[in-house]
Amino acid sequence: MRAALREETEMTIALAILGLVLVAGLVAWLWAIGPHLPRADFSAFQTYDYAHRGLHDKEKGVPENSLMAFDLAVRGGFGMELDLQLTQDGQVVVHHDRTIARTCGVDRNIDQMTYEELSGYRLFGTQEKVPLFTEVLRQVDGRTPLIVELKSYTRQEELCQKAVDLLQGYEGLYCVESFDPRIVRWFKKNQPDIVRGQLMERLQAGQNGLTRAQAFFGRNLMTNFLTRPHFEAYDFHARHTLSLRAARRVWGMQEVSWTLRSLEDYKAAKEEGCLCIFEKFLPLETGARKRFTFADLLADAKTAAVCTLRTAEKPEKAPGGKL
Repeated sequence: MRAALREETEMTIALAILGLVLVAGLVAWLWAIGPHLPRADFSAFQTYDYAHRGLHDKEKGVPENSLMAFDLAVRGGFGMELDLQLTQDGQVVVHHDRTIARTCGVDRNIDQMTYEELSGYRLFGTQEKVPLFTEVLRQVDGRTPLIVELKSYTRQEELCQKAVDLLQGYEGLYCVESFDPRIVRWFKKNQPDIVRGQLMERLQAGQNGLTRAQAFFGRNLMTNFLTRPHFEAYDFHARHTLSLRAARRVWGMQEVSWTLRSLEDYKAAKEEGCLCIFEKFLPLETGARKRFTFADLLADAKTAAVCTLRTAEKPEKAPGGKL
C-alpha cells in the first residue's frame, strides 16, 4: 500500500514539474516572439497600399526601383517599398540585387563599384539608372509613405547610419525593415523612435548560408527578443505559421504582407488588417479616386515631363515686357 502511494505521489510530482516546464516554455516562446511594446500607431500607414519597388512594369519601360517607378506610385496615391545598399565609395543607392546582372546585364557587385561607375549603366535597357536615395527622397517629397528595406550585403552599420543621416529632416512618413536581425537591432539600439520591422519568409537550412537552427529561429520569429520590431513583414504565401499567428493574437503584432500579386490575395490580406505590398496589378478597389490604369499614370507622367521641359526652355521676359 505504501509503495503504491509513494509511486502515485512521485507520478503527481513528475506531472506537476512537466506542467511547469511546459508553461515556462510557452511563456518563454511568447516572450521571444513579441513586438515592441507599447505598440506603434499604424493608422497613418494603413491608409495606403505599397507598390513593391515602386509602381513598375518592365514591359512598359518602367524599371523597378527607378525614379520613374516611384513617380508613378506617387501619382497613383500609393506608398512604396524600396531597397537600400552601399556603393564602394559609400553612396546610398536604391537597388534590390547585390549585382546588376539581372537589371543591367553586367555581372558586377554594386558594393565593388563607385557611384560614378554605377551611373554608367541603365536599368533594363531604358534611360533610367540606379538612383541615389537622396534623389528618391527629393522626388517623393513626403507625398506618400516609404517602406525602406536595408540590405545586409556589406557594411551594415555604415548603411544604417547613412540612411538615418539622409532621413534627418525628411518630413514624409516612413518606416524601416530588414531580413537581417542585426540591422533591426541596430535601429532598436540607436534609433528606437523610428518604426522598424522584421522581414521574414519560410527560411530553410542552407539558404543564405543559414544553419538549420538559424533558419528555424528566424522563420518562427524567435529573434524578436533581440530586435523587438514594431511589425513583422512576412511572405504572404508562407505566413500561416504558429508563431506569427500567436504574435498577432497575443501581442497585437502588426503584419505587413509581401508581395501580393493578385486581387484575391490583396483582399485576403486586407481583411486581416495587414499592410499590403503589391506588384503586377493595381489595387483599385481601395478608393473611388483610384480608377485608372497603369497606362493612364504613365501618360500623365509623360505629359507632366513635357510641360516641365517647356517651362524650363521658355525664356523669361525682361522688365517692361520685352524678351
